[in-house]
Amino acid sequence: MKAKDAMTSPAVSVLPETSLAEAARLMLGKGIGSVLVVDKEGRLVGIVTESDFLKERGVPFSTFRAPMLLGRFLGANGLEAVLAEARGTRVEEIMTSPVHAVGPEEPLSRVLELMLAYDINHVPVVDGEGRPQGIITRFDLLRLLQPQL
Repeated sequence: MKAKDAMTSPAVSVLPETSLAEAARLMLGKGIGSVLVVDKEGRLVGIVTESDFLKERGVPFSTFRAPMLLGRFLGANGLEAVLAEARGTRVEEIMTSPVHAVGPEEPLSRVLELMLAYDINHVPVVDGEGRPQGIITRFDLLRLLQPQL
């Protein structure tokens, strides 16, 4: 099997200047765990996952998933401070770059190698010019096993 056979397409992408708050709304709205960051020409330059929100800026992704719950612990002022940080931070400030990506014709074994070697859950699929065609997540790979179970 090849990457193009397992990928989810199209992949959701944002520009580097997109705010964390905007990216979080997009991720929640689409039910996805990452967004690809592309330049003005549509070439892949980075990836932002839920865990990236916390590691660089201390903005937990759960702030967007359950703001009322987090607000109980932080109080109104604390919650607003976290949300202000998310609105004022661009994805390019926290994105992972360079990105481990594959071409559509790569075998799935290569995708698995990348996931295991770099402990990642998302591998973008890009064309020869580096433009995203789709994305493969660990969930996509698990779904392939379902008919066999």
